[in-house]
Amino acid sequence: MSIPSVRISIERLRQFSPIDFLTPHYLQQLHDSLQYVEHKAGTVLLRRGEQSLALYFLLEGEIWLGSAGLRRTVQADSSEACRALNEQQPQVMEVSARTDVRLIAVERGLLERLLGWSQSASYEVASLQEDDVQQEGADDWMSKLLRSPLFGRLPPAHLHLLLARFEFIQVKAGDCVVHYGEPGEHFYVIKQGRAQISLPSSYQQPLQPELHCGDFFGEEALVSGSVRAASITMLEDGVLARLQRDLFVELVRPTLIPQISPTQLQQLTAHGQKTSLLLDIRLPMEYRMAHEPESMNLPLAQLRKQAASLNNTTLYAVLPQGGVRSELAVHLLNQLGFEAYLLTETEGQAPIAA
Repeated sequence: MSIPSVRISIERLRQFSPIDFLTPHYLQQLHDSLQYVEHKAGTVLLRRGEQSLALYFLLEGEIWLGSAGLRRTVQADSSEACRALNEQQPQVMEVSARTDVRLIAVERGLLERLLGWSQSASYEVASLQEDDVQQEGADDWMSKLLRSPLFGRLPPAHLHLLLARFEFIQVKAGDCVVHYGEPGEHFYVIKQGRAQISLPSSYQQPLQPELHCGDFFGEEALVSGSVRAASITMLEDGVLARLQRDLFVELVRPTLIPQISPTQLQQLTAHGQKTSLLLDIRLPMEYRMAHEPESMNLPLAQLRKQAASLNNTTLYAVLPQGGVRSELAVHLLNQLGFEAYLLTETEGQAPIAA
């Protein structure tokens, strides 16, 4: 398998179903996320009974559908090739390459979310506008939030409920919205204004990052159940959208910690589409005492600092031994733009001692 240099055009992508139902904005998002796969003639692409996290569409070449003696051919650009080769799960028929073929892979969950958003985006933005005020660019904060990894995994039904439950508060320059070390009670999004992140002077933080319209904060304490890890102070007058802790924990937190089983991980990486890495985020001492084979130790406290050294094309399967720390690591990695999952408990293989 190799990665082709020529990418599919938006116009060509629109020929596939149900991708053709996407609005232009979400079609572009899908286009940016596509993965390209090439296989030689004679290769088995999909086996009967398989489950797959991705949908595969035929771009070039010709395939066999079905087993020997009961199979038919499908050519690229034919009406049958407009649909995914593995639309139904588990896989109904074996698929093999009759000629050299080129495919695109689309994450099922991502396509489902984009389809849902395409149908509901107008409602979601309109429902959060003030009744009597329409400002130019007023939905910028919402568009940015919907594109974030935080909300990227939410089912459309959950998204509707959450957006309808946001409450809006007026804040003044100098207001400290959350304090370092206090319990977390709300999740916040900046609708208007700017804010600054700060830590106690003992942390010797030379740079105090700013937050702008569409940026969010407060979720880490709600994910981990710990206290606030920083203070947030408004730099100018503004408006914040906030969500109660209980609703956030019920509807958002589970989607922030996507899980993957060893079988799913193997399927996702079986054809060389992705490389994966087992990540152990415990302390070095814990890791040395017992760890999974071929896992890499990257303590949670160093995750942000070491993020630049991580490969953004690798799938990171975070081992569950760290408990809440492992869950928080999955969230942080996804927030930083990586693809990360919490690995479900493995069977038949015990951790090894170093």
